[in-house]
Amino acid sequence: MLRNLGWGSTASYSYMKKQLYRVWTGLVVAFTLYVPVLFVQSLMWTIDISHADTLFTSLEVFFNAPAYTIKSTIMLLNRWRVDKAKDLLDVMSERCVTYEERVEVHKLATRCNYIIFVYHVIYFIPTSLNLAYAISTGIPPLNLYNPFVDWRDGTRSLWIASILEYFLQVFAIYATLALDATPLIFGLTVRAYIKWLHVRVERLRMQTDMTEDENYEELVLCIKDHKLILDYCENMHPLISRTMFVQYATVSLVLASTLIHLVSFADLISGITTAIYMTASLFQTFPFSYTCDLIVEDCENLALAIFHSHWMGSSRPYKSALVYFIHKVQQPIIFLGGGVFPICLNINIQVAKFAFSLMTFVQQMSIFENFEK
Repeated sequence: MLRNLGWGSTASYSYMKKQLYRVWTGLVVAFTLYVPVLFVQSLMWTIDISHADTLFTSLEVFFNAPAYTIKSTIMLLNRWRVDKAKDLLDVMSERCVTYEERVEVHKLATRCNYIIFVYHVIYFIPTSLNLAYAISTGIPPLNLYNPFVDWRDGTRSLWIASILEYFLQVFAIYATLALDATPLIFGLTVRAYIKWLHVRVERLRMQTDMTEDENYEELVLCIKDHKLILDYCENMHPLISRTMFVQYATVSLVLASTLIHLVSFADLISGITTAIYMTASLFQTFPFSYTCDLIVEDCENLALAIFHSHWMGSSRPYKSALVYFIHKVQQPIIFLGGGVFPICLNINIQVAKFAFSLMTFVQQMSIFENFEK
């Protein structure tokens, strides 16, 4: 997906293919920068802000427009980290030598593809429903500024304008989907390799045909595996941290606007679309927040597995290495959103609480009481 969006590596490309790919990357960047401008133009010139349903539908997407631009910029500046992460995964996978471990690696890849599919479904359903609802009401989905087609000229112009808006949203959603799914796939990958390391730790000094030196070498390999996992996390941390910080800020605003829309102004059809859109917005932060909590728990379980491994009667170098290993593992893998707060389920709950508080504040201020439903 990243390659299709112009964010992939060009190291293996020929000279001509590199130039063409750079042109494509430039077009994607230009589109990314223009999206917030387009929504501002639309709010100023074309969107009927006196109609509450139209206003809130536009606001829900508008809050995501600058977030899409910022997240795309973060990915573009840090795409080398993704390439480095792939190289680290290749090194980490070299330890998966048994048939069972290879099967687990393939299951992980399948699980990641399944996650991408789920994100596709969740993100594209509200967009498609909004298109159908807009066509039935006789206006484009978002009524974006379009200097080439005036949808008021007739049914044909309405369809052309609506389809153009739909494809614009599809491309933006495709890019947003890739950006939002990356942290979750990264988190599941970290959990999988910690789990496999856990299994190797439990096998330490369990094979009677291995000498003490061979057991020590196996322990050293486990320590190196843990170091590779830490390197993998440290490499991706800046990308994940900045992306999640933007997503937390965006989700709080989107949730507040969707709640106001859902409670006060939405009819049955737009209410269903808004509820699905709100669920899709939660997928920006909730799955990875929950995964981060599970990673901390996995680190604690790994430390317990090391302590309860069969180290009694081992050599002094083995025990010294084991103490060092426990000390390193007891420092849990924690990710910080923007380097400010830990990414965890509690923060996600706080964001939801903030959205409810913001909705209550706006309702008490009676800002939208004179808007048409």
